[in-house]
Amino acid sequence: MANILIVDDQKSILMTLEALLSSDGHSVVQATNAIDAVHHLTQEKFDLVITDAIMPGGSDGYALTRTIRKQPQLGSLPVILLTGKREKSDVEKGLEAGVNDYIIKPIDPDMLLAKVKTIVDKDSEQKSDFKEAAVSIKADWEIKNEIIAVSELGFTLRSSVPMPIGKILRIKSSIFDEIGIDPVALRIDSCEDLNPIENAWKIHGHFVGIAEKELTPLRLFIRQKQSKAS
Repeated sequence: MANILIVDDQKSILMTLEALLSSDGHSVVQATNAIDAVHHLTQEKFDLVITDAIMPGGSDGYALTRTIRKQPQLGSLPVILLTGKREKSDVEKGLEAGVNDYIIKPIDPDMLLAKVKTIVDKDSEQKSDFKEAAVSIKADWEIKNEIIAVSELGFTLRSSVPMPIGKILRIKSSIFDEIGIDPVALRIDSCEDLNPIENAWKIHGHFVGIAEKELTPLRLFIRQKQSKAS
């Protein structure tokens, strides 16, 4: 399905990533440091890079991402940052470097594969098989919006303005308090024009940097909403 470069100084992580990605039909190339990764990138075409954030040798995943973004032929190549750090400031650092998404160690296999699918599968509006629940909760960024569904991977919103694919939104909404997690950024996956006359768009965005500890309250919230709807 996709040709993916994985970069990590730990062989066990590389083996885990390759096993997961290969089982999902992807081809995988390994690199143990940023220098080898850049060499592979100059020799072969990739659809995605998954890189560890912290690696020895004077170059980390943040620096590798910045290097990728500076190359005209690689500037749009998607990058997922893999790290054991859990602070929101590390998520912000990754986003500032130009990463598309963020996976927290230990790796959640379902979350990893869903995020990879979201990035490499640009033709599907619903990018995962995760369960979701319908809601109706106000959300703000620069304009008024409504969250109409929530899944383990992200939100679906109804908006009065379109959003470009790839844009990162940091929305404010009471839904985060209801779920019991801190606000999580969204990266826009799709934007569907529902009603040109009324200026209504259906927007789907997936969470950026959500940690495994936040998945439990999120899944519980979804199950509760599903139970009330049934």
